[in-house]
Amino acid sequence: MAKDSTSENFTNPQSVPACPWPLPAQGIDVLLLITVLGMVLFGLLMVYSSSFIYAQERTGDGLAFIKKQLFFSGLGLGALLAVCRIDYRKWSKWAYPVLGVAVALLLAVFIPGLGARAGGAQRWIHLGPVGFQPGEFAKFAVIFFVAHQLDRKKERIHTFAAGVLSHVLIPLPAFLLLLLQPDFGTTVMIMSVIFMLMFIAGVPKKYLFTALAVALVAGVVLAMGTAYRRDRVMTFLDPWRDPAGKGFQIIQSMLGLHNGSLFGVGLGNGKEKLFYLPEAHNDFIFAVIGEELGFLGVVAVVVAYLYLIYRGFKIAWNCYTQYQDLFGVLLASGITLALGLQGFVNMAVVMGLVPTKGLTLPFISYGGSAILVDLFAVGVLLSIARGPQTAKQVTRAPASRSPIATKSAVA
Repeated sequence: MAKDSTSENFTNPQSVPACPWPLPAQGIDVLLLITVLGMVLFGLLMVYSSSFIYAQERTGDGLAFIKKQLFFSGLGLGALLAVCRIDYRKWSKWAYPVLGVAVALLLAVFIPGLGARAGGAQRWIHLGPVGFQPGEFAKFAVIFFVAHQLDRKKERIHTFAAGVLSHVLIPLPAFLLLLLQPDFGTTVMIMSVIFMLMFIAGVPKKYLFTALAVALVAGVVLAMGTAYRRDRVMTFLDPWRDPAGKGFQIIQSMLGLHNGSLFGVGLGNGKEKLFYLPEAHNDFIFAVIGEELGFLGVVAVVVAYLYLIYRGFKIAWNCYTQYQDLFGVLLASGITLALGLQGFVNMAVVMGLVPTKGLTLPFISYGGSAILVDLFAVGVLLSIARGPQTAKQVTRAPASRSPIATKSAVA
């Protein structure tokens, strides 16, 4: 069976196409860093606006949530600055230990006295006043592992075992533990990213379609086989069937977006956050943005995520054209897809376009674990932009030569 042309490019440098844009000098991706820092600062502003009254009522300190968010944002920026200086190739060597730590943390969630339950889910570890959600870390640990596996097995990626099975079976304990919490949204998101990474790596399409069909059947069974998930699907289809109960949150979310109109009611002047919209500072902060900053604020957030995705894929492409490093390409793509996909799924939930998933809006929603781990992942992405510290750039084909002509010449 012939190998896929995509994976062949990583073992045959001469088959690499010319880069369609000028490559930057090796170093920090300043535009990506500025974009992320801007989103974090904007998120801090919106967390303060959406949580002050709620925090005052719940804790007696209106600044309680923003203080915690500032603390974890500082930790996350420290992690970003530290990780971006580490050669990203080392994460390939650490893929198994990182996945093992993630599984251990997911197990720790179920240890009495250590794990904590909130909102009907067992997802947190509490160490004194500090809480951590291992599912956030597991999300990227699985991506690191799959990128490593696809790179290590690129010569055999045309087989079902190397192309599909190993990327699902080994992280299976992490998926099962996430479903037991339960955290169906994170599990679906990780599986979606894995599927897209297999596509990028060049896994044969017949295997991809088989895996997709199995995943869709499993997803439907899991979604409709549990009462609370089935209720979410029914509420998504018709939130007005129970407007004061299960449909209340999404109705209030859409009402906030509607009230915002074009320019919004003004920062801090939103009414939905005043105990009408549950999780206003967390999963549904996008509704507060829409109400207070209007359609223009919504568009600004969407553009920010699109630009983040563009920068991430540009880093992946540069890693492809300069080093033919499949691990770097997949790691950059995986991080970009995880952050971008989660962002747009969150926005879709708030607008009532998909059932509620319980996923935060990266860099903007309240959540210490999320902001810490997301900034850590951006640090890895910035490290990939710098390039492998021990690698030498290959000589690329002249821009005038097409990929087809290059492959023909090699053949």
